[in-house]
Amino acid sequence: MRWAGMVSLTFACVAACSPQLPDPQSAGAQVYGVRCAPCHQLYAPGTLTGAMWEVQVDRMQQEMRRRGVNPLTEQERYLVLSYLKTHASDVPAAAATQ
Repeated sequence: MRWAGMVSLTFACVAACSPQLPDPQSAGAQVYGVRCAPCHQLYAPGTLTGAMWEVQVDRMQQEMRRRGVNPLTEQERYLVLSYLKTHASDVPAAAATQ
């Protein structure tokens, strides 16, 4: 029960302290919030290009391993990276909403 309360509190803090994320109910946004926000602020997906997000996610995977934190699973990585790339700065706004 304590773990569930901590997750709920973390998610509430993320929602209050983070930029407004596009498509916040999507699986990618949910994983992004749950796995990334406990360690640092969430960045709006439009702050980087898709290629920059690939580099950043790979760098964070290495950092997580270095710090003894379980890195993203392949499915989590796919969801987060797909979400970030869909809303990246190099994607036309109309394409990101489809």
